[in-house]
Amino acid sequence: MHQPTLSTAILTMLATITTSKAQVVTYEGTVFPEARGWQRLSAAAPKRQLEDGWLIQSLPNPARDSYRYNIGGMTSLVGRFFVEWRVVTDNPEWLIDEWQVPAVVSAGGRAGVLHHTVMTESAAVLLRDISIPRVIAPISVSEPHTYRIELFADKYIWYIDGVVTDSGIPEGVYPDPDAFLIWGAEVSHNDAPPATTAWDFVRAGRIPDDASGDFDSNEAIELFDYYYFHECLTNDRIGIHGGPDNDSGPGCRFTDFDGDSDVDLCDFAEFQNRFGDLN
Repeated sequence: MHQPTLSTAILTMLATITTSKAQVVTYEGTVFPEARGWQRLSAAAPKRQLEDGWLIQSLPNPARDSYRYNIGGMTSLVGRFFVEWRVVTDNPEWLIDEWQVPAVVSAGGRAGVLHHTVMTESAAVLLRDISIPRVIAPISVSEPHTYRIELFADKYIWYIDGVVTDSGIPEGVYPDPDAFLIWGAEVSHNDAPPATTAWDFVRAGRIPDDASGDFDSNEAIELFDYYYFHECLTNDRIGIHGGPDNDSGPGCRFTDFDGDSDVDLCDFAEFQNRFGDLN
């Protein structure tokens, strides 16, 4: 159902060295989210576990296990903001028609500004307002998928596995002073079977500058950035682009130093040259 990532020890160490200037909020599935500042919003005390860098939620009916982070302090990032996550779930697709939220990532705020994605085993849904038609996209079953929303001043882009699935004009400014992120899983429909959902990561913040090597936009190239550079270089996970002879994709443009659209050893050499630099 999922694949291992870098070791828990490396990611735990990285989490301790993030500087106060970092302009991202990240959750990597090596510890429970509340250990990284996420507020747990749960019902019926569902079972959860950590395995090979994934948070796995095993929900009976009914149950909910979700997490919230207030990001209203990121209003300076308006016009260059992203939310990205990787997840796989076995919640059935028919729950979409029941307006259920089996696995969800919701970026919300003031005045109904919303970028709300619901995932099932075979389809994903983008909902931006109850008055705007939903966008429903088919996805392959039993595989993790990487989702990404990029928000600019005059445009939003919704990616699934690095492919543009929907785009348009935002309903309003985001993030605003009341902005928040909520993600998690729920089984609430009476006829829904128990479900398992696994989360690899949830990340949000400033879209890093192209060819900067600075994932967290804190004006320094350091070990924290190396983890995300390595992820792009190895290209060993579906939907995370990069790697030699592969399109670097929306999440890895910051690693493509030579502008040839992939991430290879030439880019790694440049990353090494810049490591420890302060901008």
